Amino acid sequence: MCSRIVRKPDYRWFHDKNENIQDLEGELRMKKKIVAMILVLACVTGIYAPENAWEAPVTVEASTQKGKKTPSIQKVYNAVKKAYGDDYIPSEKVSKKELKERYGISSKWYSAAIAEVPMISANADTLVIVKAKNAASKKKIRSALKKYREELIQDTCQYPMNQLKIQASKVYVKGNYVCFIMLGTISNKQEEQSEDKVIAAYKKQNEKAVKAINKLYK
Repeated sequence: MCSRIVRKPDYRWFHDKNENIQDLEGELRMKKKIVAMILVLACVTGIYAPENAWEAPVTVEASTQKGKKTPSIQKVYNAVKKAYGDDYIPSEKVSKKELKERYGISSKWYSAAIAEVPMISANADTLVIVKAKNAASKKKIRSALKKYREELIQDTCQYPMNQLKIQASKVYVKGNYVCFIMLGTISNKQEEQSEDKVIAAYKKQNEKAVKAINKLYK
Protein backbone atom coordinates (compact mmCIF):
# COMPACT_ATOMS: atom_id res chain seq x y z
CA MET A 1 0.00 0.00 0.00
CA CYS A 2 1.41 3.31 -1.08
CA SER A 3 1.69 5.94 1.53
CA ARG A 4 0.50 9.49 0.51
CA ILE A 5 2.94 12.22 1.15
CA VAL A 6 1.16 15.32 2.35
CA ARG A 7 3.08 18.47 1.55
CA LYS A 8 2.75 21.50 3.71
CA PRO A 9 1.65 24.60 1.80
CA ASP A 10 4.43 27.04 0.98
CA TYR A 11 3.47 30.33 2.64
CA ARG A 12 6.58 32.12 1.48
CA TRP A 13 4.84 33.38 -1.67
CA PHE A 14 2.06 34.92 0.38
CA HIS A 15 4.60 36.42 2.78
CA ASP A 16 6.64 37.99 -0.02
CA LYS A 17 3.52 39.33 -1.68
CA ASN A 18 2.30 40.78 1.60
CA GLU A 19 5.64 42.51 2.11
CA ASN A 20 5.42 44.00 -1.39
CA ILE A 21 1.93 45.31 -0.68
CA GLN A 22 3.11 46.84 2.59
CA ASP A 23 6.03 48.48 0.78
CA LEU A 24 3.67 49.96 -1.82
CA GLU A 25 1.34 51.25 0.87
CA GLY A 26 4.30 52.81 2.66
CA GLU A 27 5.43 54.54 -0.54
CA LEU A 28 1.90 55.85 -1.15
CA ARG A 29 1.68 57.23 2.37
CA MET A 30 5.06 58.94 1.93
CA LYS A 31 4.00 60.44 -1.41
CA LYS A 32 0.79 61.73 0.16
CA LYS A 33 2.81 63.39 2.91
CA ILE A 34 5.13 65.02 0.36
CA VAL A 35 2.18 66.29 -1.70
CA ALA A 36 0.55 67.66 1.47
CA MET A 37 3.75 69.46 2.44
CA ILE A 38 4.04 70.98 -1.04
CA LEU A 39 0.45 72.23 -0.85
CA VAL A 40 1.05 73.77 2.58
CA LEU A 41 4.19 75.53 1.36
CA ALA A 42 2.33 76.79 -1.69
CA CYS A 43 -0.43 78.23 0.50
CA VAL A 44 2.04 79.92 2.85
CA THR A 45 3.95 81.40 -0.08
CA GLY A 46 0.69 82.64 -1.56
CA ILE A 47 -0.21 84.41 1.67
CA TYR A 48 3.05 86.31 1.98
CA ALA A 49 3.75 86.94 -1.69
CA PRO A 50 3.08 90.43 -3.08
CA GLU A 51 -0.38 90.88 -4.55
CA ASN A 52 1.01 92.33 -7.75
CA ALA A 53 4.51 91.38 -8.79
CA TRP A 54 4.40 93.92 -11.60
CA GLU A 55 3.62 96.84 -9.32
CA ALA A 56 5.57 99.98 -10.19
CA PRO A 57 8.58 100.64 -7.94
CA VAL A 58 8.30 103.34 -5.28
CA THR A 59 9.90 106.57 -6.43
CA VAL A 60 12.56 108.32 -4.37
CA GLU A 61 10.22 111.22 -3.68
CA ALA A 62 7.45 108.92 -2.44
CA SER A 63 9.80 106.98 -0.18
CA THR A 64 11.32 110.08 1.39
CA GLN A 65 7.89 111.52 2.14
CA LYS A 66 6.45 108.27 3.47
CA GLY A 67 5.16 108.66 6.98
CA LYS A 68 5.13 112.45 6.83
CA LYS A 69 1.71 114.02 7.11
CA THR A 70 0.92 116.80 4.66
CA PRO A 71 -0.06 119.98 6.51
CA SER A 72 -3.47 121.47 5.75
CA ILE A 73 -3.63 124.44 3.44
CA GLN A 74 -4.86 126.59 6.31
CA LYS A 75 -1.75 125.72 8.31
CA VAL A 76 0.47 126.63 5.37
CA TYR A 77 -1.33 129.94 4.93
CA ASN A 78 -1.20 130.76 8.66
CA ALA A 79 2.51 129.91 8.85
CA VAL A 80 3.36 132.22 5.94
CA LYS A 81 1.22 135.05 7.25
CA LYS A 82 2.75 134.73 10.72
CA ALA A 83 6.28 134.85 9.28
CA TYR A 84 5.68 138.40 7.99
CA GLY A 85 3.62 139.74 10.85
CA ASP A 86 2.55 143.34 10.21
CA ASP A 87 4.45 143.32 6.91
CA TYR A 88 1.93 140.90 5.41
CA ILE A 89 -0.06 143.18 3.08
CA PRO A 90 -2.42 141.01 0.94
CA SER A 91 -5.93 141.08 2.37
CA GLU A 92 -8.35 140.51 -0.50
CA LYS A 93 -9.30 136.91 -1.21
CA VAL A 94 -9.23 135.66 -4.79
CA SER A 95 -12.27 133.61 -5.88
CA LYS A 96 -12.19 130.32 -7.75
CA LYS A 97 -13.26 132.12 -10.90
CA GLU A 98 -10.53 134.74 -10.54
CA LEU A 99 -7.98 132.02 -9.88
CA LYS A 100 -8.80 130.63 -13.31
CA GLU A 101 -9.00 133.97 -15.11
CA ARG A 102 -5.99 135.66 -13.53
CA TYR A 103 -3.60 132.75 -12.98
CA GLY A 104 -4.89 130.17 -15.46
CA ILE A 105 -5.43 127.53 -12.76
CA SER A 106 -8.35 125.16 -13.35
CA SER A 107 -10.39 124.00 -10.36
CA LYS A 108 -9.99 120.45 -11.72
CA TRP A 109 -6.31 120.56 -10.81
CA TYR A 110 -6.52 121.25 -7.10
CA SER A 111 -8.27 120.07 -3.94
CA ALA A 112 -7.79 123.38 -2.09
CA ALA A 113 -6.51 126.87 -2.82
CA ILE A 114 -5.94 130.17 -1.03
CA ALA A 115 -4.95 133.29 -2.90
CA GLU A 116 -4.70 136.84 -1.64
CA VAL A 117 -3.84 140.14 -3.27
CA PRO A 118 -3.65 143.69 -1.87
CA MET A 119 -6.75 145.87 -1.86
CA ILE A 120 -4.72 148.74 -3.30
CA SER A 121 -3.60 148.08 -6.87
CA ALA A 122 -0.46 150.16 -6.40
CA ASN A 123 0.88 147.38 -4.20
CA ALA A 124 2.18 144.16 -5.75
CA ASP A 125 2.25 141.82 -2.75
CA THR A 126 0.62 138.49 -3.62
CA LEU A 127 0.34 135.03 -2.11
CA VAL A 128 -1.08 132.02 -3.96
CA ILE A 129 -1.16 128.57 -2.35
CA VAL A 130 -2.60 125.67 -4.35
CA LYS A 131 -2.83 122.05 -3.22
CA ALA A 132 -2.57 119.86 -6.31
CA LYS A 133 -4.67 116.71 -6.68
CA ASN A 134 -1.81 114.69 -8.17
CA ALA A 135 1.63 114.91 -9.78
CA ALA A 136 0.24 115.74 -13.22
CA SER A 137 -1.91 118.55 -11.82
CA LYS A 138 1.06 119.86 -9.85
CA LYS A 139 3.04 120.28 -13.07
CA LYS A 140 0.15 122.14 -14.70
CA ILE A 141 -0.27 124.49 -11.73
CA ARG A 142 3.47 125.16 -11.62
CA SER A 143 3.52 125.94 -15.35
CA ALA A 144 0.51 128.25 -15.02
CA LEU A 145 2.09 130.22 -12.17
CA LYS A 146 5.44 130.46 -13.95
CA LYS A 147 3.65 131.78 -17.01
CA TYR A 148 1.81 134.31 -14.85
CA ARG A 149 5.12 135.44 -13.33
CA GLU A 150 6.70 135.89 -16.77
CA GLU A 151 3.72 137.94 -17.92
CA LEU A 152 4.08 140.20 -14.88
CA ILE A 153 7.76 140.74 -15.61
CA GLN A 154 7.04 141.56 -19.26
CA ASP A 155 4.18 143.91 -18.40
CA THR A 156 5.45 147.43 -19.04
CA CYS A 157 2.40 148.97 -17.37
CA GLN A 158 3.57 147.97 -13.91
CA TYR A 159 4.28 150.66 -11.35
CA PRO A 160 8.04 151.45 -11.43
CA MET A 161 8.33 150.80 -7.68
CA ASN A 162 6.96 147.27 -8.19
CA GLN A 163 9.05 146.17 -11.16
CA LEU A 164 12.02 144.97 -9.12
CA LYS A 165 9.77 143.26 -6.59
CA ILE A 166 8.06 141.37 -9.41
CA GLN A 167 11.44 140.20 -10.71
CA ALA A 168 12.19 138.82 -7.25
CA SER A 169 8.90 136.88 -7.10
CA LYS A 170 9.08 133.12 -6.70
CA VAL A 171 7.16 130.01 -7.73
CA TYR A 172 7.80 127.44 -5.03
CA VAL A 173 6.82 123.76 -4.84
CA LYS A 174 6.72 121.74 -1.63
CA GLY A 175 5.00 118.36 -1.45
CA ASN A 176 1.56 118.74 -3.05
CA TYR A 177 1.64 122.52 -2.73
CA VAL A 178 2.53 125.00 -5.45
CA CYS A 179 2.94 128.60 -4.33
CA PHE A 180 3.45 131.98 -5.90
CA ILE A 181 5.25 134.25 -3.45
CA MET A 182 5.71 138.00 -3.76
CA LEU A 183 5.81 139.30 -0.21
CA GLY A 184 7.71 141.40 2.29
CA THR A 185 9.07 144.90 2.61
CA ILE A 186 12.54 146.41 2.55
CA SER A 187 13.90 149.58 4.10
CA ASN A 188 14.21 152.92 2.33
CA LYS A 189 17.96 152.57 2.48
CA GLN A 190 17.80 149.24 0.66
CA GLU A 191 15.49 150.69 -1.99
CA GLU A 192 18.14 153.29 -2.83
CA GLN A 193 20.71 150.64 -3.69
CA SER A 194 21.42 149.20 -7.15
CA GLU A 195 18.70 147.21 -8.92
CA ASP A 196 20.52 143.91 -8.35
CA LYS A 197 20.74 144.56 -4.62
CA VAL A 198 17.10 145.58 -4.42
CA ILE A 199 16.04 142.38 -6.20
CA ALA A 200 18.28 140.36 -3.87
CA ALA A 201 16.70 142.07 -0.84
CA TYR A 202 13.18 141.20 -2.05
CA LYS A 203 14.23 137.62 -2.78
CA LYS A 204 15.42 137.37 0.79
CA GLN A 205 12.00 138.54 1.93
CA ASN A 206 10.34 135.77 -0.08
CA GLU A 207 12.55 133.22 1.66
CA LYS A 208 10.62 133.92 4.87
CA ALA A 209 7.62 132.19 3.31
CA VAL A 210 9.73 129.31 2.03
CA LYS A 211 11.25 128.69 5.47
CA ALA A 212 7.84 128.88 7.14
CA ILE A 213 6.45 126.23 4.78
CA ASN A 214 9.48 123.97 5.14
CA LYS A 215 9.16 123.98 8.93
CA LEU A 216 5.74 122.38 8.63
CA TYR A 217 7.33 119.31 7.04
CA LYS A 218 9.94 118.75 9.76
